[in-house]
Amino acid sequence: MRTISPQNTFWLTITALLTVGIILVSIYSLKNGFTDIFPYFYILPILLLAYFYPRYAVYFTVLLGWIFLGLVWLYGPADIRLYASSIAFFYIFVSIGVVISAFSGQLLQERKYREIFENSQAGMITFDLENQQIRTFNEHSAGILGYRPEDLAGLPFTDLWFEAEQEGRFMRKIRQEGKIADMEVALRRLDRTVIWVLMTAALTKEGLIICSLIDITEGKRVKDDLIESELRYRMLFDGASDAIILHDIDGRIFESNVIATRYLGYSKKELMQMGLREIAVNPETIFTSDKIRGFLSRGHMLFESELKKKGGGTIPVEISSRITEYFGMSAVMSTIRDTSERKEV
Repeated sequence: MRTISPQNTFWLTITALLTVGIILVSIYSLKNGFTDIFPYFYILPILLLAYFYPRYAVYFTVLLGWIFLGLVWLYGPADIRLYASSIAFFYIFVSIGVVISAFSGQLLQERKYREIFENSQAGMITFDLENQQIRTFNEHSAGILGYRPEDLAGLPFTDLWFEAEQEGRFMRKIRQEGKIADMEVALRRLDRTVIWVLMTAALTKEGLIICSLIDITEGKRVKDDLIESELRYRMLFDGASDAIILHDIDGRIFESNVIATRYLGYSKKELMQMGLREIAVNPETIFTSDKIRGFLSRGHMLFESELKKKGGGTIPVEISSRITEYFGMSAVMSTIRDTSERKEV
């Protein structure tokens, strides 16, 4: 159920009391032949209700107009000029109610959007398409960019770009498509440090660009660190001199390095669809129940085995396994060393 604010309740009460008072004044005036002044009193409650309740203003105005006509008919003298002027006042009341209601509704919409603009968790900025001069902004955008509000007002948005190439790409896309969704761009703060923001923008018919900015600098730094860490890990993983296979305790393979594919002749994709028992010559001897119990208690295990190659033949190996983590899951990293030369000796 929609609640009414105390302020609106106050003005609604004032409007109601004023309306009752005007009706009583109208009856008194009509009975005593004062027909020139009292119709103008009806404009005040119409203005009040149209401003605070624009949705209901037209209905109220029509109802009040009919009450006005009824009072003139019941209490006024039988004068054709009075009836004509009363009908004219009726249409004036309705016109005033419609106009003020529309104007007030627009004001309420603008107020609502202004509140959304100011209280948005994202930074909000509008600037001209042609000269890129900043028109409006909220406090959050000033905080993201490190400016005081008075310093950001009127500043050309072009001064905030870090790369001219990004600026050119942004402006071309907004001109051609009229909107941009989730574009990662680099901007300069007042202290000249570089930040990354996720920008969404739209071009209005008036030639204004409305932008929302979300600071993703920290998230992008973490992401870049993860990518760098993954690349470093991948270089070490694929650059190892021994075959390495990541798998679960049941032998299902998650990952393998280049040496593993060379040893066994399988592609990485093929290995990821297999298990260690499928490539073992004697699968019943690899990861038996006793071995698994000992492995889980110690966290590592070293044993010899023999693996099958894709094209036929086998390869004797020494497998060193230890418990590790793979994307948040418990996994086993098995380092496999070819012992063919050792066996020949």
